[in-house]
Amino acid sequence: MKKLVLALTAYSAIASLQLAFLSPVHANTDSKSDDKQVTSNEFRYDQPFVAAESLLPKTSGELPNESAVEQSTDGVAPHQNSHSKANKHQQHLNVNKSSNDIVVSSINEFWIYESWVALEQDIDYDGYHSTFSIEFDADTIFTRAPVYAVLYLGKDGVYDAIHVSSEFYIYSEDSTDTFTIESSLVSGYPPGEYDILLELYDADTEMLVAFTDAYDDSALAYLPLESENYEYVVDDTVVIVEEHGGTWSLLPLCLLGGIVFVRRISTRSRS
Repeated sequence: MKKLVLALTAYSAIASLQLAFLSPVHANTDSKSDDKQVTSNEFRYDQPFVAAESLLPKTSGELPNESAVEQSTDGVAPHQNSHSKANKHQQHLNVNKSSNDIVVSSINEFWIYESWVALEQDIDYDGYHSTFSIEFDADTIFTRAPVYAVLYLGKDGVYDAIHVSSEFYIYSEDSTDTFTIESSLVSGYPPGEYDILLELYDADTEMLVAFTDAYDDSALAYLPLESENYEYVVDDTVVIVEEHGGTWSLLPLCLLGGIVFVRRISTRSRS
């Protein structure tokens, strides 16, 4: 009887090992990078924006040949990359900000008249986009003023700075001097509804002079976005390992061997 128990135990162990080899192994596809990475481009006058090496201070005087000044002063240094920004503005990046923390130092000297948002690139067609652009028209009481913008993305009134723009001029209440920032979310943004905050800074004084957010402009609220690493659909990978010996697999052989062994033990016990 002891031999029968030992035989059954050995058979159970072999069968369990065989089933373990046959069990499917699923690849883990849930892991996503938490590092927030964003790339941005800037556009103006329907072409990539080229940052100027230096900008003249704001002025209230009348500008000669206004249209020529608009084109020339925004493109003084054609050798510069459109991503170039003065290092003095980089303190804004990687900063978390709440709507309650915003304090505007300018009183009716600058304002953002209107902004438009376009959603792009939805590779997996799930309704969430990994690229968006914001075009805005900033105005001022001055004839010409150098400014720069800080773009934030967030939820529930808490925002992360994702881009600091180059310095550029705005001209009084000119409606043709709009500025566009196009941003691609590379990683760190799971599918969700995000809000935009846009701040405008006076390049002369480094003071925050105007802003617009989801509370002021509904176009900046509840944008369906996700980063590129969530755009691709990855199916679970199933790996099945099977052992074959001739035309018989290990499990049937063990089963037959166990039956024969049990019958032999039973026969000997009766005799």
